[in-house]
Amino acid sequence: MHRSVFLTCMHTGVVRVQASSVLSSFRGTQLIIILAGFIVCSSAEAQVQRLELGRRLQRFEHAWDTADTNQRAACVEPLKAAVNNFFSLRLNEAGRQLDSAWQSARGIQPTVFEQGTVGLQILATPVCADAEVTSIRIELKPFYDSKLPVPADSSLHLQIRDRDANAICETSVPVSEAMMFAIWETGALPAGDHRLSATVKGMEESFTFPDVTISRVDRLSERLKHLKEVADSLKSQTNDAIDSQPESANATIAATLLDASNTIQSVSQGKVQETDYPVLSRLEFCEHLAKTAADPSEKFVEYGTQKDIWLVLSKDRRTVPTRLRCPENINNPVPVLFVFHGAGGSENMFFETYGAGRVIREAERRGWLVVSPRQGLFGLSLDITEMLDALTPFIAVNRSRVLLLGHSMGAGQVLQQVQKHPELPLAAAALGGGRRFSTKEPQKHSRIIWFVAAGDEDFGKQGARQLHEGLRNAGVRSSFKIYPDVEHLVVVQAAIDDVFAFYDEVLKQN
Repeated sequence: MHRSVFLTCMHTGVVRVQASSVLSSFRGTQLIIILAGFIVCSSAEAQVQRLELGRRLQRFEHAWDTADTNQRAACVEPLKAAVNNFFSLRLNEAGRQLDSAWQSARGIQPTVFEQGTVGLQILATPVCADAEVTSIRIELKPFYDSKLPVPADSSLHLQIRDRDANAICETSVPVSEAMMFAIWETGALPAGDHRLSATVKGMEESFTFPDVTISRVDRLSERLKHLKEVADSLKSQTNDAIDSQPESANATIAATLLDASNTIQSVSQGKVQETDYPVLSRLEFCEHLAKTAADPSEKFVEYGTQKDIWLVLSKDRRTVPTRLRCPENINNPVPVLFVFHGAGGSENMFFETYGAGRVIREAERRGWLVVSPRQGLFGLSLDITEMLDALTPFIAVNRSRVLLLGHSMGAGQVLQQVQKHPELPLAAAALGGGRRFSTKEPQKHSRIIWFVAAGDEDFGKQGARQLHEGLRNAGVRSSFKIYPDVEHLVVVQAAIDDVFAFYDEVLKQN
């Protein structure tokens, strides 16, 4: 990502290149490489690779969070190598380097057994199906060549757990069989979004892979058909009256139902997505949303405090897919934190990486609503005021308590939103990126306080420094921090404590 075009999306599936931002950042060969990457990485195999990279990135981030100073420093070079390999479309080699960084973060010399298994990935199909389906195809497949064999006497232990971590079923198969493929006769699983764990067990050691979501849904085809019918009906109702408040809510509901039904349909057809979607949860939320279209806030209060919510916000026939995390109490107007991912990422980025979702948890703990919009090929279709307008029918937001956070090219999006609506946000944080700030009316920006940061090994450091210097030259309050032994990929994770301490102080003063 920019190299930022590359980096922020290591966790997920589709590469979404922002044309306007990319064109301003790349010339000649570099631009050709990125556009070629966009085409190549749209393949089904690349989707699998990116999903797997995301799981490995999460594993690394958990280890980095508890690593000491020396262990974190040891991660820098393999992370840089992972970035370069990803940028060169060597996705499997990027995975190898991520695993090397993970091992460095733990400060433990990997055993021969671990070295032989860490390069494998677990494939399970179908991950989404009707509850009547009674089997799962399991395959252990090399993600990259670890150059060491898995011990011949090893077995693969499989277990499916429900949302309360209770075991539903389990089995074991020889690794030699799983390396070909094995059909696991699970019997009909109860409806739910379950977790599949897979562990290679040797005589004295074991190695556990990241979990995989397995969703089973009663009457899947019938319910998807109904969802699409409701979406089409609501969409037709909005065509002649998109400016009225009820119809505005209907437009968002219709877009949300259509997006969910298409996504779930794709998952059920075996098409790999960018993340492990909780299919049944998304379907049930959409069904309840459809039933309460006349008063969507009622159902939102009930559902918003239980699960992550995907909404496609709509205004004047323009849409932005978002992922939301609601605080426990949303009966009163709540502060809003907008988070902007870098180019190539998606609305899921802050929820699943950037410290394995810690940004989201910190905001939730403070009682804030998190809004994570997807930036597409041409950036954002709705700005922050329009997104708040589209959210109003669903949840009461406190427009005097709006905060912004962006990473890499998302930092540039923060600046763009501030320049467009300087009257709205109280505070803005830009990490690992940015560009020179300029304005003819600096007085309009005087109320906004900035926190700008980068890693000392971060290729976005120069852009971040330019942003900070431009803000200070314009008389805008801004603090700047460089994190030692931190590169572009983990700068958000390194800065989380400082960012939220910054937000807390700003809110205390206002």
